[in-house]
Amino acid sequence: MRRIQTLGLGAGALLVLILAGGVSAQRGGQVRQLPPVSMTCPMHPDVIESRPGNCPVCRMSLVPVRLDTSWICPIHTHTTSDKAGSCPICGRPLVEARVAVTYTCSAQPGIDRLDPGTCPDGSPTVARRTLRPHGNHNPQHGGQFFMAADNWHHVEGTYPRAGVFRLYVYDDYARPLSAANLRKVAARVVTEERYDAKTRTTTDIKSFPLRPSRDAAYLEARVTGAALPSEMTAKIKIKPESPEYRFDFTFAAVTREPPRATVAAARSTSTNRPSSAGANPAAALTASPDPAAQGALPAATPIPETMPEILAHLNARNVEIRNLIRDGNFAAVWVPAFQAKDLAVALEPHIGHLSPAAREAAEPALQRLVRFAWLLDAFGDLGNRQQVEDAYAAFARAASDVAKAFGGTP
Repeated sequence: MRRIQTLGLGAGALLVLILAGGVSAQRGGQVRQLPPVSMTCPMHPDVIESRPGNCPVCRMSLVPVRLDTSWICPIHTHTTSDKAGSCPICGRPLVEARVAVTYTCSAQPGIDRLDPGTCPDGSPTVARRTLRPHGNHNPQHGGQFFMAADNWHHVEGTYPRAGVFRLYVYDDYARPLSAANLRKVAARVVTEERYDAKTRTTTDIKSFPLRPSRDAAYLEARVTGAALPSEMTAKIKIKPESPEYRFDFTFAAVTREPPRATVAAARSTSTNRPSSAGANPAAALTASPDPAAQGALPAATPIPETMPEILAHLNARNVEIRNLIRDGNFAAVWVPAFQAKDLAVALEPHIGHLSPAAREAAEPALQRLVRFAWLLDAFGDLGNRQQVEDAYAAFARAASDVAKAFGGTP
């Protein structure tokens, strides 16, 4: 998952809490904002909580972590910078990704602390930024990027030229699978299928096998009859024993590789040091997450003052989600979904002003809207159109019920 989020049930309501704020560190008379301390599961890094406890998946004790964003190379992920630029190795534009911030000592390996401080030799600790699992959900080849349902692997689908579908398969750090592991992947791309609503199953009508390239860098298929705009579905078994995963891609045009700067120019704008903070442990911790970047949180949703205005904004987010799904832009659904969640939470204090009948309908409708907003985020990552559309249908019904309960127009 890309978002810093947690689910909990309290007082019968489903709440999604977005972490905010942080603590400050002072160096050289300057006060800089540090990322907040969150609690995460050592085995399931997508689980982020605001307080100590146990992982809801595996029950392991949560551990503290500071999460932030950093500029990295999508290919050479050890290359980091505190500003936009180009990779000094391959020249690709740096992208924002989620990282864990710790503090280390240059002269004494093995020291890795959560807070800045002083090393045993008296020198200040140095900030180190480490890419988090699932911290980089940026496409590497100009395509569409999804996470597999195993919460480990990722895929990127591209349409580099007419009649060619290409699939890249990555691990949890968005690193390409080894040649040996890629050759174990069994996959095909489907351009036409029949869906049975009664059994909720699909039958392939026209499909093409995906085979490894000569260097085993990607899987590729020659497809026929795929005029743009085109919808294609990749069906993949990443391992022989794994289930088959489905990823739905929509291509409005041929995909293009990201532009590359010359390496000489790239070296003047970026760095491949473990940390860009230098000797200042608080340096490079001032940037706020970019709401448009994969791995970052959306900006706080402005909440109107009146109930009719909140309902109007909620309806606008509903329309935005519908249009994104129509266009196949599943990876972008989470932003308006989370904004809708914020608006729904803002309606909660208004429940007391409703009639008893409306109040009885409003509370469960808000709970369902928040729940399906979260599911839209989760399914948008997975890239399964049917799951996304089913979640949206439930979300839209909840939004309609909220509008009716609060006196708006459904």
